[in-house]
Amino acid sequence: MSDPSQSFESAPDVPLPRLVNFVRQVSHDVRNGLNAIDLQAAYLLEIAGQGEMREELVKLRRIVSHVTGEMQELASRFGEVRPALMEYPVAEFLQGLKEGVEREFEKQAKRIIWEVKVGAEEMTMDYALLTGALTELARNAIYFREGDQAIRLSAWIADGNAIFEVSQGRSQPVTGAGEWGRAPLASSRRGGYGLGLFHVRRIVDALGGTLEPVYDAGSRELKVRMSLPVKGPAQPRA
Repeated sequence: MSDPSQSFESAPDVPLPRLVNFVRQVSHDVRNGLNAIDLQAAYLLEIAGQGEMREELVKLRRIVSHVTGEMQELASRFGEVRPALMEYPVAEFLQGLKEGVEREFEKQAKRIIWEVKVGAEEMTMDYALLTGALTELARNAIYFREGDQAIRLSAWIADGNAIFEVSQGRSQPVTGAGEWGRAPLASSRRGGYGLGLFHVRRIVDALGGTLEPVYDAGSRELKVRMSLPVKGPAQPRA
């Protein structure tokens, strides 16, 4: 009997645009089904009255809402990145980022070291996209850190660029870091699927920046550095 896996190993690669369309359509179809379930649950909730049945229906709607959100997030990572650009002070952006990261990773907040050295510079950015990209880098560092080591989030201005860096201790060198974000679906890890860094790189590209992950053998750290252009000090607002 032939090995069925051979047919997949020898099959031609699926073009990325076709794969993107497939994932987005599947996500859309699943969300339609989940919305139908939610509507039916809402109707049953109206006629259920009080008691245990009502409580269980409320739980069901929460579960459906959560899964729908996950599918929406999955589809968004394959969607076209269209920045809504605005001028924003770097220092204010970083303060908002810090508050958001510490809120999302409340249990790990004490193990996140912030090193921010910026002045009154402004950046042309999409606030939500850039926040999402840097939060994803922090999430990735927290998830893959070794033991209970702290991670470091740094930011500074150099050569007309705002530099954002996420560092985590790694005892072994990291190879192929230059390909990070260029291979979607490289992982089958639940909730990520190798799309986090893929989406980050697409955001950085859309904002005209660079993303450079390197391994520092001296400090035994993996450092993921994002660089984006900045402008001079912000002018007083009217």
